[in-house]
Amino acid sequence: MNQLKAIWSKFRALKVWQKAFVILVIYVLIASVTGIGNSDDSTNSTNENSAVERSYPVEYVRHAVVNPATISVAFNVTNDGTQSITPKCTIRMQDSSGTYKGYDFFDITDAIAANQTKQIIVQLTITNEGAEFADSFSGECTATTSDTGTNAGVEVVISDIENFSATDGSEGWYWGASFKADQEPMTQMDCTVKALDKSGKVIGTTSYRGNTLNDGTVIGYGNNAQSLVDSTKSMVLAIESFDVTCSL
Repeated sequence: MNQLKAIWSKFRALKVWQKAFVILVIYVLIASVTGIGNSDDSTNSTNENSAVERSYPVEYVRHAVVNPATISVAFNVTNDGTQSITPKCTIRMQDSSGTYKGYDFFDITDAIAANQTKQIIVQLTITNEGAEFADSFSGECTATTSDTGTNAGVEVVISDIENFSATDGSEGWYWGASFKADQEPMTQMDCTVKALDKSGKVIGTTSYRGNTLNDGTVIGYGNNAQSLVDSTKSMVLAIESFDVTCSL
């Protein structure tokens, strides 16, 4: 107690600016021990606040009537971001008048990696047992993420280019190339294939949406993918090599 009185007596004897300096030092020491003003909370708060609900592309694939009141629906979800996601989806089917309709919410529990497309199959209950009439699809998929980036437009590495054109003895003549990309299975990309003659001149060009298989081979995605082009015997035999480019 006597020591505290002595300290207090000395403190009172200090000048005003000296007292202010002592108080500042004491505050800094207390802050360093107790964590006052620690930036961890603000950092965590910033990280939490940066997470937003992001939408991802959804594409109808097909549907089938299971029974008068039930439809099986297949659709694709594409992760066009740079981080894996486990999205939540709302899927709807109805007829043009809205008389027969159904919807449901689904959680995709298997993570979809960046640049990947995953096909999902679900079942919907259709009102008034009108499953055969419900032919209009709509869907939304979202995920809470801090990812704001995208790899769209990034060119991928192509390898193992081979001539996949029709040869003598085939039914009809067409040209195309087989090749691989350095992407995971089910990665979609936009590809352009140019057929070159022995002088390096471009004698044919086709562009289409591609999709990678398990071994990296790229195949045409969708019914309208022009990965093989109807042609003539003279052109097919004139092809010497291919120039292939693909981008996400």
